[in-house]
Amino acid sequence: MSLKEALVKLQQVAAEVTGASLPADPKVAKANRLILEDVIRQLTGVATQLDSVVRPASFFDPTDPETAGRILALTLVAQPRHPMPPPTTFYGSGIYALYYKGDFKPYQPISQSEHPIYVGKADPGRQNAKDSVSQGIKIAARLAEHAKSIRSATSTLRLSDFECRYLVVQSGFQKPAEDFLIHFFKPIWNSETKICFGLGKHGDSSETRGNKRSPWDTIHPGRKWATSSTSDQKPEAQIRQEIANHLDLFKPYQNVAEVFERFMLEMRQSDVS
Repeated sequence: MSLKEALVKLQQVAAEVTGASLPADPKVAKANRLILEDVIRQLTGVATQLDSVVRPASFFDPTDPETAGRILALTLVAQPRHPMPPPTTFYGSGIYALYYKGDFKPYQPISQSEHPIYVGKADPGRQNAKDSVSQGIKIAARLAEHAKSIRSATSTLRLSDFECRYLVVQSGFQKPAEDFLIHFFKPIWNSETKICFGLGKHGDSSETRGNKRSPWDTIHPGRKWATSSTSDQKPEAQIRQEIANHLDLFKPYQNVAEVFERFMLEMRQSDVS
């Protein structure tokens, strides 16, 4: 069948679909909508192939929050590394990253590298804060909280083996920046990787003592409130194996040059000249 003949049939089918009665059942309506959207994607792909003018693989929108998140993530990597926690308290909310440089065996692939073990955000004290002072000391407080947790894990970690980067950002942009950092680095301590999560856990109330220990508290025992839990979410051997598998699959960035190279690759629209 020629394309012209197929298009004639398509016009006939489109007229029938347009005139068809819509289902009252929301589930049926959703199923039909998904089918229709898939057909539209297929037809859009054909239409694109018929255009002799090359289209870029992406459309760069500076106002898109995702774009802002990328730029902020890159800006964070450009910041100097500080001891953990930083020696002075400072104003501001935004994003931060923790780096490991010790000898704990499971973390050797990322030790002394430019690959963070954890990234996070600190929301402003006031949602619409317009400057760092009105945002409060949010990043500093979060880093101090993480330092306290790390300091408690004396059998496996040393606080001196950690460094951090942080970036104070305009209120509202910390979430897309954190999302991109997690997507980019897939840090093993972030809950999104589902491996060694739990650093940011604040502790259970007396009514929830039956909760299982987080993987972070299993592999890094020491936080007093975690000792009240009677069981682990995952056995330590499984956590260690998952860390090894993850770092083997997603090779850590050893230096800033590797980070920038990958970042530039992701920002490239098209190789067509």
